[in-house]
Amino acid sequence: MTTEPIDPLRFPIGPWQPQETYTLADIRQLVDQIRTLPDVYALVLNNATPDDLQKQYRPGSWTVQQLVHHVADMHLLHFFRLKNALVEPGTTTLMVDMNGWAALPEAQNAPISDSVTMLYGVHRRIAFLAGSLQPEELAVTYYHPVRARTLTIPQALSMTVWHGEHHLAHIRLAMQA
Repeated sequence: MTTEPIDPLRFPIGPWQPQETYTLADIRQLVDQIRTLPDVYALVLNNATPDDLQKQYRPGSWTVQQLVHHVADMHLLHFFRLKNALVEPGTTTLMVDMNGWAALPEAQNAPISDSVTMLYGVHRRIAFLAGSLQPEELAVTYYHPVRARTLTIPQALSMTVWHGEHHLAHIRLAMQA
């Protein structure tokens, strides 16, 4: 069996690798990472110039500006998915046209400070929600049609952390170019 090498520009931290099970310590670590990730975004973007915001991490990729808005949008969506799964366990999750959203003038022109502020709020809410769940709630699942798999709440938290770090690596690559 041959596997194609992973493109380091597309997946600078590698693809998402969920665990099948998570301990309470694993979940606490994920919640801590979710809680602190907006601080890292703010630090990395603190001195970004308008030119930096238009840089791409690879030819044809989204700009830094689009990436920041994308992460804020998707993490709000991740929060909604978590809440919806807790209310309607086993449901198929909401999907969106991410490329379409990134192409909107808002995603190309809105101040990134708005999305960094959004990240702070939504990450606090995710952390609070996850920290308040009982063990039976952590076992709740939802179906993710793009990934073609059922996710547990801890796996969804892991995906949120990976997604944030994945695009943060893209932003760092673009800004170093």
